[in-house]
Amino acid sequence: MTYNGLESCILNNQSYENESRTSRGDGRASESLDDDFSSCSSGKDAFGSFSSKWMTMKRDEQGSDEWELSETPKHFYVKEKPAYAIQFSDVETMKENFAKLLLGEDITGGRKGVSTALALSNAITNLAASVFGELWKLEPLAEERKNKWRREMDWLLSPTKYMVELVPAKQCGANGRTMEIMTPKARADIHINLPALQKLDSMLIETLESMVNTDFWYAEVGSRAEGRNKSARESKRWWIPLPQVPKTGLSDTEKKKLQCKGKVVHQVFKAAKSINESVLLEMPLPSIIRDALSNYGKANLGDDLYKVLTVESCSVEEMFNSLNLKSEHNALEAINRLEAAIYAWKERITEQASGKSPVRKSWSFIKDPISEMDKMELLLDRAEALLQLIKSTYPNLPRTFLDATKIQYGKDVGHSILEAYSRVIRNLALSIVCRIGEILQEDTLSNPNSPVATLCFPGIDVKRNMHSPA
Repeated sequence: MTYNGLESCILNNQSYENESRTSRGDGRASESLDDDFSSCSSGKDAFGSFSSKWMTMKRDEQGSDEWELSETPKHFYVKEKPAYAIQFSDVETMKENFAKLLLGEDITGGRKGVSTALALSNAITNLAASVFGELWKLEPLAEERKNKWRREMDWLLSPTKYMVELVPAKQCGANGRTMEIMTPKARADIHINLPALQKLDSMLIETLESMVNTDFWYAEVGSRAEGRNKSARESKRWWIPLPQVPKTGLSDTEKKKLQCKGKVVHQVFKAAKSINESVLLEMPLPSIIRDALSNYGKANLGDDLYKVLTVESCSVEEMFNSLNLKSEHNALEAINRLEAAIYAWKERITEQASGKSPVRKSWSFIKDPISEMDKMELLLDRAEALLQLIKSTYPNLPRTFLDATKIQYGKDVGHSILEAYSRVIRNLALSIVCRIGEILQEDTLSNPNSPVATLCFPGIDVKRNMHSPA
């Protein structure tokens, strides 16, 4: 699992910020944006390059003696002073929050409480909703909300400091004999993914913090009737704050800055999305759902989807167009059917490979014979390609049935924390990208004679999601 160009874009973003501070401020862009971000297409290994270098940086900053293995109970962590002041009211809030987690969100203390994993997942989701909301404006967070996010996320992530796995090791005894013991080691997925997610989190906060002294502003509700006619846009979300730009449009410097920020945030989106997908793949499907799924992918697909997949010499784009998805509800239904069929086909292929399930072969006298297994693998490849295209076209859909089931019945606290954290980071990045797209679109409408600011992000349909909250 990799996400491309994140490390390069971080470095490019930092160099751009340094250049912008020392520039003359004449409003002229000296180089094209595409040249500035040509390195964004280079691939880096998420687990090897970005995370390891960032962790090394943290060790260098704090000194090697800051990494400690505590006494009982065993846990690994980096000692860091919180960037916020802790008040007495914060302690009371922490007690209340952890009491709700221990009760499984059942304040009666009865048997209706949810699992610890689901309670933590819900808590992270609700915290993000209360702090960021629907993010209709690009502006710095209020100091109180920013501190709340950092403080309460530290609380919710605190269980990860105690997550270890036991690995065999050899130890020499006092008598010179060598014995094998089990020693604690930081859990691999937490050790790799959590620092990366925290870095992505800080990058998004810094992006919002940088939205000061801008050339654009927002009109409050009711101001859309002023100026030129925007009835087509008003009909969708008339209550949304509308971005405003000067009559002459944004300056070249401002446009370049917005495009730069947009491309960096797009890399953050891809990274968080990749981590989220990898964690969901590791989360097991509950047995009650696994047993309920049919062994035959065709039954899960339905006749219409099955016919689309079996059309010969048909590209993925042609299959997508033939579905004629008219709404996000139709897209989500198609995704649920495809995921169920893909799961069923993979189960049958695995059983066949292990020799548990015999597979019939076509009769020899049939024209162009093809085994049932080969046909299944072909349909599996086409279904996975179609699934990825639908998801990239509709990136802001609710959870699919299988993903929601994994989260609801999941027992692994580490998986639940990583999934929820990566999901809220992904949604926040998507919102920021869409808000940047709105501003650049407004600039194009305000000054048609100016060069059009192109904002193309693979995997995100900015226009489709421009008026949708994360």
